[in-house]
Order: sequence, then C-alpha cells, then structure tokens
Amino acid sequence: MIEVSDSQLSRYAIHVVGNANEGTMTLSNDVLRATTLELEAAWTDVAFQKFEQMEEYRFFHESSLTLHDMYAYATEIFRSESEFLLQSQLIAKHLHNASTHPNIKEGELFVGLFENVAWVDRAVRVLAIMKIDDKETFINVSQQDGQLHVSDVAGISVKRPNNTALIVQLAEDDVRVFVRTRKKDETLYWTERFLQAKIADESYAKTNEALKLCKKLITKDDTFSNTEKIDYLTKTLDYFYESEQLSPTNYVNAVFDEPEDVLRDTVVTMLTPLATPISLSAVEKAEKSYKRKIKLDEHIEIQVTMNSQDDVAHFIETGIDESGRKYYKLYYSEES
Repeated sequence: MIEVSDSQLSRYAIHVVGNANEGTMTLSNDVLRATTLELEAAWTDVAFQKFEQMEEYRFFHESSLTLHDMYAYATEIFRSESEFLLQSQLIAKHLHNASTHPNIKEGELFVGLFENVAWVDRAVRVLAIMKIDDKETFINVSQQDGQLHVSDVAGISVKRPNNTALIVQLAEDDVRVFVRTRKKDETLYWTERFLQAKIADESYAKTNEALKLCKKLITKDDTFSNTEKIDYLTKTLDYFYESEQLSPTNYVNAVFDEPEDVLRDTVVTMLTPLATPISLSAVEKAEKSYKRKIKLDEHIEIQVTMNSQDDVAHFIETGIDESGRKYYKLYYSEES
C-alpha cells in the first residue's frame, strides 16, 4: 500500500516528553532536516517499519472533527510549512497531557513530515509521530590522530518498534491514521487518549483478533498432537474463509472433533465478544502466520503444507523405538 523508496523527509522536530504527573517536558525551537542520505534513510526505516502490520484508524469526535485536537494539528501542518514547528510543539504538549499513567517514561517525540510517499496510484504526504522511550547502547569506534578510540553511544534502534502514528493525507479533507504500539497495554494511552482515534474497520479488527486467539489456543494446547494441531489450524482457516459471520458455537462444531465441554466453553467465552461479520482481508493476512509446523526439540522443524490430518498421517508416521526415543518417519515419492 505504501512505498517509501522515493520519499523525502522534508522537515522534523524532536521534543522530550515525560510523565504528566512529574511535569517533565522540553520543547525544541528548531526545525531539523536530514543532513545525509543515511540519516534520512534511518528515520524512514524507523517510521515505516512493518507498515503492513499497522492497524488503520480514524480520528473521531462526537460533534465535529474541527474540534479534534490531533486532526487540527495535522491538517495545519499539511496546510502550511510555516506552521510545522508550532503544531509539533502542540502535539508534544497534547501527548504530555495524555501521559498520566505512572508507567509512562520520559522519551523523545519525533514529529516528521514525509513528502512524495507512494500510496497506490498517487504521491501523498505523511506526518509521522513517534515516541521513543528506550535506547540501545552501541559501540562507536573512531579514528583520531592516527589512534583508535572506542566509546559507547546511546542511540535509537531502527529495528526496535516505537509507539507510532502515521497520518496520511489523501485529500484536503481525507486523512487516514495508521497506528502501532509497542505493547498492547499502551494502546489506551497512545491511541485513545493521545490520538483520540477509533479502529477504521471493526470487522477487520475483530476477525484478526479472533484468528490470533484461535491459533494461540490450538498451538499452545499440549493435549493436541502435532498432527491434530495442523488439522485444527487448517479447519480454522477453512471456517473463516467459508463463513460470512463468526459464530463461536458453529466454529467449535466445525473445527474440533467431539470437543469436551471445557474446550467448548473456553472457545465460546473467548470468541463471543468478537462475533462479527468476517473480514476476508483479515483472513488472508492471518493465513500467512498460520504456518503449519511440527517442532521437535530446539533445532528441528518439519514444515507441512498438507491440509488434513488424514493426509499428514498418510505421509508422516510417529513412534517410539526400543530405547524409548521418539521418532518421526517421513514417506515420499520423489525429491524436488
């Protein structure tokens, strides 16, 4: 959906925002620009990493979006270059006021405007907002006057996820919000209190969460054999592909063979809050993570692409030898 290979980070600002209860906040008075291509590429990697996994949200206000704080700040930045620093400071203050939980730490707030980001068939502007709470220690080796100097440097990792919001301007009155939080329990403060945004597609969100929970329940249940897990994962995907509406009871009956009452009650309790019209795009996305593997000890994995338990049993045999060691025996017709 988004391609950043030709994008440019036109300007950015960094502020320090801490916990509102402690009153710590430092606002920068400088608009920064990337001084090297390497620095610009690093900021781009940090902001857009794993974009495909970010959830889409919409700014929400009960009466009018014109009264929505973050929507107002973002649209002013998109409207006028001269507004960038002031609006970034207002964003920092807004985040500071939303940071009331005692576990919220002080960190750097990056506010950057990216130009010429490819979105489907057009070039768009994206406002990236990131709260960087944790830094990593890097070893810096430099050469001065013919001697090597080694020191430690605290820096921002391009691989570690941060609380991030990407505000995409598709048109003057059409902005999309994509959100990533480091931890699930940070969604409340970052998404609801700071961004004041709601999930754009509730069916997609609920379908995605239901598939995650089903996968976790199946793969973590030690009472299921490996071949049963493969079978149940396959039947789970089949159910979601073939059904228009998620019904917890129908799901249990379609996937599990004569389920015990405890399993039935667990699944129904787990899925009832997520009962929704099923989003096909969420199922297609989840299928990539439904890798059907048999893991043996720490260093051996068998990747299985067969769908049914009967097919698996036809080609894979399990047993215990005379010395008590467990084994898997694989049958095949030819090597590929």
